Amino acid sequence: MGARIHGADELIADLDSVPDRSVETFKKVVGRGAYNVKADWRKAWEAIRAPRTHIPHLVRGIGYDVTVTGTLISAEIGVDPRNRQAFLAKIIEDGTLTSAPHPGPVPALDAEMPRFEAAVAKAAQELLDGTG
Repeated sequence: MGARIHGADELIADLDSVPDRSVETFKKVVGRGAYNVKADWRKAWEAIRAPRTHIPHLVRGIGYDVTVTGTLISAEIGVDPRNRQAFLAKIIEDGTLTSAPHPGPVPALDAEMPRFEAAVAKAAQELLDGTG
């Protein structure tokens, strides 16, 4: 008793090449997601700048970095600690006794999560289909 499989060589070759292609593909997906979170966070804090001169450096200091270590891809999104108004981020985020909190990162992450999940699923499908 036995089995013969025809055409499996192409499938095996495609699956063998997935790890090589996947890191770069998913790095782009993570980078796009991080950019979207940064943009939403900036918009949220732009909206609270009553006088246009209030926290201009803080809003411009929101950024992101994508890091690849082997097959681990991560993004760090936040206010650059070297920004001269970075100390205000916690105050704006959490509020004070006389000022309401203005959350930035959590709502931005919540808004991005469905888009990110869809982008990851699409990229994975394209990798498996051999189109990505």
